[in-house]
Amino acid sequence: MEQAVNTLFGMHILNEAADRFSLTKGSYKKLGDFENYVYEVEREGQSYVMRFTHSSHRSELDVLAELDWISYLVQVGVDIPQVYTSRLGKMTEVIHAGDSYFTASLFQKAEGHMPDYANPAEWNEHLFASWGEITGRMHKATQSYTPSIHHKRMTWEDDELLVNAKSYVLPGDEYVLERLNEVMTHLHSLPQGQDVYGLIHTDIHSRNFFVDNGRISVFDFDDCAYNWFIHDIAIPLYYALSWGVPERYAGNREAFAADFVQAFWSGYEKVMPLSRQWLQELSTFLKLRDITLYLVIHKKEDLQLATPRLIQWVNDIKERIRQNIAIVEIDFDLCRFDSSAG
Repeated sequence: MEQAVNTLFGMHILNEAADRFSLTKGSYKKLGDFENYVYEVEREGQSYVMRFTHSSHRSELDVLAELDWISYLVQVGVDIPQVYTSRLGKMTEVIHAGDSYFTASLFQKAEGHMPDYANPAEWNEHLFASWGEITGRMHKATQSYTPSIHHKRMTWEDDELLVNAKSYVLPGDEYVLERLNEVMTHLHSLPQGQDVYGLIHTDIHSRNFFVDNGRISVFDFDDCAYNWFIHDIAIPLYYALSWGVPERYAGNREAFAADFVQAFWSGYEKVMPLSRQWLQELSTFLKLRDITLYLVIHKKEDLQLATPRLIQWVNDIKERIRQNIAIVEIDFDLCRFDSSAG
């Protein structure tokens, strides 16, 4: 979190939110603070998740638009944590901090745990297929979604990181802007029909869902935006590769990527029809994620204080951007797709 925002946040904000949402004061367990402040809290002995979003990151209307979509997905039967209201029956409560404010919102706490990518009993094709299926269910539902408030979530190109990219690119790294322009030019050429484009999560990696007895529960919809459905397939693949190729692949990233996509797609296409031709666009969205991560890291992190692991990660990202290559290029001949579908 930026230092200017850190100075505004404190126990007084937490306690004010506790009053408005009837929470047990002092029952605050910090879960994260990268783009939002996230806490596990209690109400009448039950655990919930409270999120505080600073107005420099999202307006209250942006948050309301996110919560409206989550509520719709829950209403139509998508298995995700629901949103709870305050004492006044509001999904959001604005807590002022100087000339800015925090938007507080309360969520059901997902059951289970983050999947262990080092454990083959958890990190396997069964998980990848379930991951694909819940993603497909969200995409299928979003095709019939109409916002119930007079404010829509942003589109992919409204992302502040892309709009202000020049501000986050270091001297000597101007090639990042060149690559971004190339990617955006290509994306602008893609169709945006309701069958391929809509409001999606945009960040369904394995740190944004829990697994409980095989059931996946997706959370953290803060980055939801109007984007192509294939984006929500590229992001799981990108982070699955980033966590590391399982030992059984002996470092063969391409083989693991092919198996991951095949398993993910098998779950996805069970519930959501999308032409398999869209898989050819994975490379573009993988490149975009490298660029986006470069931008967000240089916006949020002081790399002079970074760990060697983070520095190596950033250097790998920069080198791929410089060479104009994706984190992986998939040989789709290695994917064992169902010949009756797609």
